[in-house]
Amino acid sequence: MIMKRVLFFCLIALTLLGCSEPIKYDIVIEKVNLFDGYEDLGIVNVAINKDTIAAITTNKLDADSTIDGSGKFIIPGLVNAHVHASKLDDLKEGYPLGILTLLNMHTGLEDRELDWKTMSRDSIGFSTLYGAGHAATVPGGHPNQFSPDMETISDSLPIADWLQHRMDKEVDYIKVIRENHEWMGYPPLPSLSFEQIKNLIDAAHNQNYKVVVHANTVAEMMQIAQFKPDGFVHMLDYKEDLPIPDSFYVQLAKHNIFVVPTAGMALKSMEDAPPFIQDWVSINLLNAQERADIIKEMHEQGILMVAGTDAQEGQMNFGEDYFLELELYKMAGLSNLEVLKTATGNAAKAFDLPIGEIKKGSKATFVLLNANPLSDLSNLKEVGQIWKNGMIN
Repeated sequence: MIMKRVLFFCLIALTLLGCSEPIKYDIVIEKVNLFDGYEDLGIVNVAINKDTIAAITTNKLDADSTIDGSGKFIIPGLVNAHVHASKLDDLKEGYPLGILTLLNMHTGLEDRELDWKTMSRDSIGFSTLYGAGHAATVPGGHPNQFSPDMETISDSLPIADWLQHRMDKEVDYIKVIRENHEWMGYPPLPSLSFEQIKNLIDAAHNQNYKVVVHANTVAEMMQIAQFKPDGFVHMLDYKEDLPIPDSFYVQLAKHNIFVVPTAGMALKSMEDAPPFIQDWVSINLLNAQERADIIKEMHEQGILMVAGTDAQEGQMNFGEDYFLELELYKMAGLSNLEVLKTATGNAAKAFDLPIGEIKKGSKATFVLLNANPLSDLSNLKEVGQIWKNGMIN
């Protein structure tokens, strides 16, 4: 009797399964090669419902609209992990090239940054902006010279209050400045003490914020690494630090600290710069090959690297110059796959933000290329379509 009941219910279940209709998606891109930010998944079918990736599979999918992706290649939107957006057009400059996320590393105008962050989340044609608001510094310290009205840490504004103000402005991470080096003949500016930096990192981590640090000498970066920041948003800068001690790489790797090298500027021509600047840079700053050698060693030591340009307005722009950064990583010996990870999935890992990756449940924000960038990085410029939140620009 029990066996008959079991058979009966099994027959009902099979009947219901046989009658159920297959899932139908809004859009399916068929037979497209996919790099998800971490690895090449090969040829797959990608389903989109509204603004979201609904499925990634090799199985045949049913859809209201089907796009033939044969010969095409999908990658996540590229991430520029170090910018200083000062005008709204900065959010548009890299968009046609597939740079769909910008990480602002200081603004003197936090309310404006918050407005731009809100607007850019859903606006087609604008790279999505995240930001740190005001960077942490002391009165008169960098970048106070560019943002004289910014809040700084002082006896009258202690770390706890300064941090609360950044939280009130809905920042996405905290940026700390340690800049205490002569620059082009100018004496060092005042800077946060190491004790202040440690206390700030601890306080921000207690509030579950990632902390990134502006520092660019061996001594300062090794000292700060002991406080376990999440990342440094510059690599080493000065020839005086050569040769770089092995302990530098060991210290960063030991504490799982990522680096945004901002090194591509070394590949940009300085022919239009005044002669005294060209001379100072040549004498004092690491050149492209020296930077590539350090990046190679960081990569071999397992230090996570994330692509970012830093300066703009006549120095590094947020569009074409971004690819100079990737070119330098290629000079350092990184494979095309590893270079592409610095521009996509590594940013998601480093900042713990929904950026630079493609997976089921993520926003349908990606770049459809006409050629494979893993075989030739120059194919990153072979942009066929830009998708943002399930919409084609």
